[in-house]
Amino acid sequence: MPIPDGHWRPLALEPQAPLVCDDQRICPAQVRGQISWPAPPRALRVEHAQRIRDRDFPELPALGAVIAQMAAERNLSDAWERLALHMARLALAVREADQVLVSEQDIAQLPQLRGPVVEIFRRAGLLRRRPNQWHLALHPQPSAVSCGHCLSWSGTAAKLCSACKNWRRSSQRGPCRRCHRTLPLSLGRCRRCRVVELEQTLADAPVPDQLWFGGDIDLYVNKTGRELNNARDRQAQQHRAELRYWPRHLIDANQLEIFPAPERNWKAIANPGLLRLSEPAQEVVSELDRLARDQAWSSATRKKSLRTLRVLLAWLGAATAIPERDVVGVGDLSPHYNTVRVAGFLQTKGMLAFDSDAVGTHEASVRRWVDQAPAQFQADLHTWIAVLRGHGKRPSPPMRWGTIRGYVLHVVSVLSTWEHLASLGEVTEQEVKTAAVNYSVFTSLRSLFRALRRERRVFRDPARNVHLTTPVRVPRPIPADRLKGLLNLAGGAKDRLALVLMAVYAVRPKQVAEILLDDLDRSTGRLRIRRPNRLDHVICLDEFALRLVKEWLAERHHRWPLSTNPYLIVSPLTALHIDRPAVGIANFSSLRDRIGINFTQLRQDRFLDEARETADPVRLMRLFGITSHTAIHYVRTAYPERFTIDPTQA
Repeated sequence: MPIPDGHWRPLALEPQAPLVCDDQRICPAQVRGQISWPAPPRALRVEHAQRIRDRDFPELPALGAVIAQMAAERNLSDAWERLALHMARLALAVREADQVLVSEQDIAQLPQLRGPVVEIFRRAGLLRRRPNQWHLALHPQPSAVSCGHCLSWSGTAAKLCSACKNWRRSSQRGPCRRCHRTLPLSLGRCRRCRVVELEQTLADAPVPDQLWFGGDIDLYVNKTGRELNNARDRQAQQHRAELRYWPRHLIDANQLEIFPAPERNWKAIANPGLLRLSEPAQEVVSELDRLARDQAWSSATRKKSLRTLRVLLAWLGAATAIPERDVVGVGDLSPHYNTVRVAGFLQTKGMLAFDSDAVGTHEASVRRWVDQAPAQFQADLHTWIAVLRGHGKRPSPPMRWGTIRGYVLHVVSVLSTWEHLASLGEVTEQEVKTAAVNYSVFTSLRSLFRALRRERRVFRDPARNVHLTTPVRVPRPIPADRLKGLLNLAGGAKDRLALVLMAVYAVRPKQVAEILLDDLDRSTGRLRIRRPNRLDHVICLDEFALRLVKEWLAERHHRWPLSTNPYLIVSPLTALHIDRPAVGIANFSSLRDRIGINFTQLRQDRFLDEARETADPVRLMRLFGITSHTAIHYVRTAYPERFTIDPTQA
């Protein structure tokens, strides 16, 4: 029945769409297939599942069928089915954008039904299990932490990132010089401090310490060492280029010399490595660099030589000859400078001015020892040295400075005990006997007083009637266990060849060092040994020795193809030396230390072994070039019962 106007009518509501419950603040939808950042742990509750109960996922129908099947199998209620469906929807919302399956770690974050949800996703084929750790779904996932060493964030629970693990394998632990933490170090810095120093070095302005991402997106993997060193080198080169300066003066080749310049004090120059070079000087330095590379100098020797030449040419210029004393002065600045190679290079170019008053090493040592002697004996010592050098009142053959150095060394040690005497004329025969503790000291004192008596410096010779009784030493053989494997300890081809010549052919070390290439005849297998004031001795090399000679000559040509040194044995110092000298005996000191046997003992053992085999002194004389007295001595040592009378004295 119709309602009259003005009376109450019921409110007619307009039709509205049903409310959709999908809160985008709860696990918002992501672009599928996009690479995800490391996700922090989530704190999920049941109400979060209620707030997204209308969110649709394509996997929900399959999951709903599995939930209904499990509820029918286990006789579960409808409320369990609804709760399981909410937890499955929440698990689908939690997964990352780049994941199709749901991992056990995501299900472990659900507030309820974690175990049944794992089974639901497993039956639906949507579960991504963690290998060998199936039980993690029932336990909370450990929280992600930063790297304990470099403090980088990789979104994992690992204590160290992969870069720090590799750093730890090749570094030793210790206190860092920058952060003072006890960590694996390289050059005194931990990996984090090396990265921070790299950033501060590459930046134009100072930057504070900053954290970075680790793991697969670490930008500093394998870049903390080489990149930092390269950046520092570039900055150091730029800084040195800004600090370089021109010297206050350069020597003008057209300027006349008024008076000889005093010796320069190169240590007074501030920062000699920062001197600027002119174009002609730079060309000379470049020529030395090319020569060093062609002759295969070591990197350290090449850098030292170039550094020395730069200082000389920057201060003195390239238009005049450089005095030899200045080359020595620059070389004495520090161990980072070289003198010998630079002097030889300048000599070949005609740019070296030799010093007229230069003395050798042995002569300088003799002068230094004489200056240390008591003052009342120094005049007599100078007279004695003049006689030994052939400058006395009567002419005599000059003695080498090396031999004089040994004599002076023994005499000066005795003169320090005679300081109570006014002159050497007061020395008595008894004092000479007391001072002559060995034959070397006695020989030196006898030479001293003979020279002084001849020059009328003393009235009598107190050493004339002094005689020392020296015991005759019987050579002893070296045990076989010490000789076994001796050649394997020698090392390179040069040391093996030298050891064979000294141990098998009984050649002295000095004679080995002075063998010339012309003395070797490989076609006949003969080697000539030069002996001063005696006939040369020729030895015949066997096949093994010739093979060692071939190996050494091949190695020598490979290392120094431009060497013109005439000697067979050369060293890195003598191979390219301008004077082409022979190596010294000290060149074999490392070989002696490795084998642990003195070369004199090897020589005596070889004589004694041959004497035991042949018992023929003539064969020893022909084989080793020794005198008859030495040959008889070794044969008598090998067979003492055969020598009741000395055959040389019969």
